[in-house]
Amino acid sequence: MKTQRLAAIDIGSNSLKLAIVEAAASDSFTVITHDRERVRLGHETLKTNHLSDEAISLSVEAISRFRSIADTREVDAILAVATASVREAKNAAEFVRKVQKETGVQVKVLPSLEEARLIGIAAAQYFGKEDSSLLNIDIGGGSTEISLMENGEPKKLFSMKLGAVGLTERHLSKDPPSKKELKALRNEIRFALEKPRRKTEGETWKISTGTSGTILSIAALLDFQSENELTTRPSIKLERLIGLNKILAKLDLAKRTEIPIINERRAEVIIAGGRILEGVMKAFGIEMLEPCDYALREGVIIDHLREIETEALPPVPDVDDLKLRDVFAIGRRFGYEENHALQVATMAEKIFDELAPIYDLKRHQRTWLSAAALLHDVGYHISHEAHHKHSLYLIKHSEMTGFSEDEKAIIANVARYHRKALPKSSHFYYTSLEKDERETVDKLSSILRLADGLD
Repeated sequence: MKTQRLAAIDIGSNSLKLAIVEAAASDSFTVITHDRERVRLGHETLKTNHLSDEAISLSVEAISRFRSIADTREVDAILAVATASVREAKNAAEFVRKVQKETGVQVKVLPSLEEARLIGIAAAQYFGKEDSSLLNIDIGGGSTEISLMENGEPKKLFSMKLGAVGLTERHLSKDPPSKKELKALRNEIRFALEKPRRKTEGETWKISTGTSGTILSIAALLDFQSENELTTRPSIKLERLIGLNKILAKLDLAKRTEIPIINERRAEVIIAGGRILEGVMKAFGIEMLEPCDYALREGVIIDHLREIETEALPPVPDVDDLKLRDVFAIGRRFGYEENHALQVATMAEKIFDELAPIYDLKRHQRTWLSAAALLHDVGYHISHEAHHKHSLYLIKHSEMTGFSEDEKAIIANVARYHRKALPKSSHFYYTSLEKDERETVDKLSSILRLADGLD
């Protein structure tokens, strides 16, 4: 792989962040510059599920500035992803279109578990223990992600609507918060963590880690309390965190803002953020947490570089691809005929490999085709009649770790057109795709249609 210069933009609920790196490989890159804008995209959005005109405009301005920095640094690609605030907004598509039109930056809206996966691979690479396991906690403005990683790959992923901004707006109206408000906050956190706690019973890991500005700020606050000038990245001990949270809860915003370590906007949400972290550590029996400087931006970069490296490898049966684990799980959940699905996927791959040099098809498109082939008949779970349309619906509304929403939409459309009518301008889900995405659907669905007919 030739050296790449990449920019990653994380469009979060509390702030927009930029990282630019120079990379020789997915496990070897140097950060050239970091930047951020505190836009607070999640303010009110997480309650109303609507991005205001002001929030969109401020975001566009920030992304435009990031684009200028990236252009000055002559990057090879800009990778922009959006998380909870955009994911939960009813006008998310409008936001994506406006950013694309005014800045030229294409934003991918991440599914919640895909966000957890990308953060997890960043933390796993940061601590550099491929033969080890870790549990990472990431507290954002609109959601909290928990990633159980083993040998650098996700084992279990969770995402809860527990964000420092969202919980502050829902529960903490008094300044400082009342005991009643703190109790309601604690109860919501405890309830949201019941499922992930239950699903990880019996699991073990060697190290507990934490990403996000909230966790780094808490680590800095604890270090500030101890007056330890030698510690640059202190561990977070549960006992000390509980004590810190009690102190913060007694301070009003003005007093919290006076603390040198945190700025005003972080001070607004630090009480909720600290309580989320305390709740997660208690639920998972974590006594000590190691803060991590890598987060979503680095995960996006690592994942992109791995895809470039994979493109250069010779073809392998995509049905063996780890990225398709969730695809098989979806198929089994909806009672698909696995032998038929595997046979169609295998034939589709062979046809793809013959046509790839002619139509300049890429390896990642082969993976999309395999996913669509494996799931093309899941619509039978709803009805035999028009099952191809039901397949599109089920795929679009299923969690598929490793695929973005845009990729999932392509896979769903490829599966939808494995039979009956060809794509038409009256088909909403097809016309909602970008031009190049529609062209990809046309090519891959033709291959799938042929492979299905040959079985």
